[in-house]
Amino acid sequence: MKTMQLTEKLLAAAAAIVVAGQAWALQVKVTRVPGYYTNAYGGGEFTLWSTDSTWTNHYSPKALVNGGLQTFCLERGERMPEGWVSADLGTAAVLGGYGGGSPDPISIGTAWLYKQFAEGNLPGYDYNPGAGRATSARALQETIWWLEHEQNDPGPTNPFRNLVLNKFDDPSKNYTDVNPNFRILVVNPWVNDPAQGAKQSYVLYLPDGGMTLTLLGGCLLGLGMVRRRI
Repeated sequence: MKTMQLTEKLLAAAAAIVVAGQAWALQVKVTRVPGYYTNAYGGGEFTLWSTDSTWTNHYSPKALVNGGLQTFCLERGERMPEGWVSADLGTAAVLGGYGGGSPDPISIGTAWLYKQFAEGNLPGYDYNPGAGRATSARALQETIWWLEHEQNDPGPTNPFRNLVLNKFDDPSKNYTDVNPNFRILVVNPWVNDPAQGAKQSYVLYLPDGGMTLTLLGGCLLGLGMVRRRI
């Protein structure tokens, strides 16, 4: 009886963490900081904050600004959310953009490029704030939009387009179909009702799943130990 009660408590705790994660961890705020993007250009870099402080753990200091992480949008024709908003995490952008459908799975090329960027190791990227970084940001954003079927090929003068073509035979292939050994996710912000308020989707480097999944994993591990004792 005690074992069954403990099992029920662990299941309840796991469920509570999932609910809490949806209501707490998935709150984000997005803005842009001068020196990290090109004026009068709708693309990145963007600065993203989350109420889950673990999101920045795997980012290089080069990819962090004012406590937020630097990211890029995946879809054109959408706007930044205003203030703190709820968001979903997944492997695809939803409800928007010019191409790729909905949901629109992230490409392996975008995932790989962003991993290098987040770790501060993207070849050819100028990480020094100012005109050079803004130029790099625009080139990377245009490559991401091309890979996500949002614009035409940016051409051979774009270093990140060339980099990803040298890395993959088909860099636009779905990230989930390739099953790489790293985790890239998509942040899909919402305004009020998800059916009415889709905004720009952003790319996120989150190898360990963040605080919510870590806590949930601990509960499930405890549940597994109880089951082995039954």
